[in-house]
Amino acid sequence: MQRHPSRRRTSGRSAGTGERNDTTVFGVYSWSRKLGQAIAGGLVEWALGWIGYQSGGVEQSQSVLDGIYTLGTLVPALLLLVSLLALVFWYPLTKKRVDENVAILEERHAAAAASASEQA
Repeated sequence: MQRHPSRRRTSGRSAGTGERNDTTVFGVYSWSRKLGQAIAGGLVEWALGWIGYQSGGVEQSQSVLDGIYTLGTLVPALLLLVSLLALVFWYPLTKKRVDENVAILEERHAAAAASASEQA
């Protein structure tokens, strides 16, 4: 059965090293997500205090409402722009690089298939 080209199996192996590292990647992802959530909670509390937010059902001034709007729209947009620039300059994933990785993986799969057929 032929697989669709966009659904090629990579067996979880890296194109560069050939080693599996999914558990390490998931562990780092999980830890960094928890750390990010903890930092975000502290930053939100600090930012609301900085713009003058009063808790306890007090009616907020227009400047506080404007500050909340800015924190919810402008700040994320600026952070997204910084992230985009970081991806463009520090992780340039070009078509050429993707094609090279696909070729490396296809060679490995062909070698593995040849090895399996020789052993059979």
